[in-house]
This record gives sequence, C-alpha cells and structure tokens, in this order.
Amino acid sequence: MLSMAAKKFGLKCKIFMGAKDIKRQRPNVEAIKKNGAKIVPVTTGSQTLVDAVSECMRYWVSNCDTAHMCVGSTVGPNIFIKICAWSTAQISRELIKQVKEEFGRIPDKLKLINCVGGGSSAAGFWNEFMDTNAEFIGVEAGGPKNSNLHAAPLTNGSKIGILHGAAQYVIQDKEGQIGSTESISAGLDYPGISPLHCFLKDAKRAKYTSASDEEALKAYQLVSKLENISPSLEPSHAFAEAIKLAPKLKSSEVIIVNSCGDSLKDKDIIQRKLGSYAR
Repeated sequence: MLSMAAKKFGLKCKIFMGAKDIKRQRPNVEAIKKNGAKIVPVTTGSQTLVDAVSECMRYWVSNCDTAHMCVGSTVGPNIFIKICAWSTAQISRELIKQVKEEFGRIPDKLKLINCVGGGSSAAGFWNEFMDTNAEFIGVEAGGPKNSNLHAAPLTNGSKIGILHGAAQYVIQDKEGQIGSTESISAGLDYPGISPLHCFLKDAKRAKYTSASDEEALKAYQLVSKLENISPSLEPSHAFAEAIKLAPKLKSSEVIIVNSCGDSLKDKDIIQRKLGSYAR
C-alpha cells in the first residue's frame, strides 16, 4: 500500500524487507517494484520482519530531515502506533455498520477473531467494538509443530522487554536479548507485540491463543475450498481458531473472522508446502 501511495503522490519510496522475506513474498516484491518503489534487502539477524523494522528505523534516524518513516503495524514509538491504529480502525467502522445491517443490532455473543503479529489489523478490527460486549480473540503464530520456535509472545508467557522503542511482551533469552522466531507467515514472524495488545491482555479485554503452521495450512485449505475467498497465511491462523471454536458454540453465538490478506502473496510458500495453490 505504501508503494501505491508513493506512486499516486509522486514520492520516492524505499521498502525495507528482510532478505528471507523477499524470497518468500515474491509476488508482493514484484508488485512493489511495479509501483516504482525500491526494495532494500536486510541481511542482518534473521533477515525477517524484526530486522527490517530495525534497519528502517536506523535509516530514518539518519535521514529524518529529508525522509518520513511509515510503519505498517502498531509497533515502534508511540506516535507511529497511534497513526497505524487510527488508520486501520476503518476496518471496524465499516464492520459495525455491516453487523447492524445483518443482525439489526450487535449480537450479545459476538466473537471477533483476528491474527496477531505486530497487531495492526486486530487493533483496527476491534476498535469500534471496545465499548460493546464483543469478545476479542487474537491468534498468534505458534510456529511449526514439534519446534521450540514460534512468534507468540502473549501465548507463551514472554516477559516485558524493549523492542523498537516500546515496552512490550517480547520473546527474549535469559540475558534479555531478542530471541529467534519462526512462522510460516512472514507477516506474523515478529518477536514482539504491540503495546496496545499487551494492555488488552493485562486488562483481560482480549484473549490470545496461537495456531501452528500446520493448523494454518489446513485452515487455508478448508476455507479456500468452502468459501469464495482465498486467505493469506496470516488470517489462516485466525480461521484455524474459528474452526476449533465453531463446533462448541450455540446457534445464538456469532463468529466473525477478519480475512486481512490475500493468498497471492503467499503463493510460493503454499505451493511448496501443499503442492498446489487454490485461487
């Protein structure tokens, strides 16, 4: 989206992206380049999202007189969290109208399920429902089964630490150094979590759980087969949780899942893991 906006307004645009993510998000990379933006590969650390954010911030600090920084998630210093959360809130502004049109009111037992990496889409999905009885369920990336690596700090009892200028629950070692993560979804492969979600967890306003890589892939297959959508691997984690919950619920209970990404960007990963790609 940033490359599209830059193209629209005739601005130069640099996108910092982990070298590993450049390979696994090839369709996104091609689209960004078509919009005239420059991809800056980040080869430090795990070469994923966390390192890309770090490198972007380093560049911005060195060039703040001539460059603006855009953060596509509710992470980083306070003002960037607010900017992102305010813009993504459009999701729930539209949703609350749709819910009232569909049900005549906001259902008493409404569950809003969203994947959570940095936490931007979940913050936007839940925003207008904060003063309702809607239940918020955030689904983190549990990583591969039979692996100790994941990207689920809230679900796995991570401690408070500092990452990208903000205090948050973050995956770290005994010395407080940021720990390694692993997820099939590049967008969820982040060791921390927005301070907004840390607050929602501590205030018990939202519940958080996780789905494994394998569960996300199975959910992708089922949703792509039965529904007229093809979710990316990020919301596939949320669909995995909905699939677990649905059989246990009463007919009066309503689940809404935010399908916050299209599978096209994960096409290469899906083909490699499943041997086919359902569009």
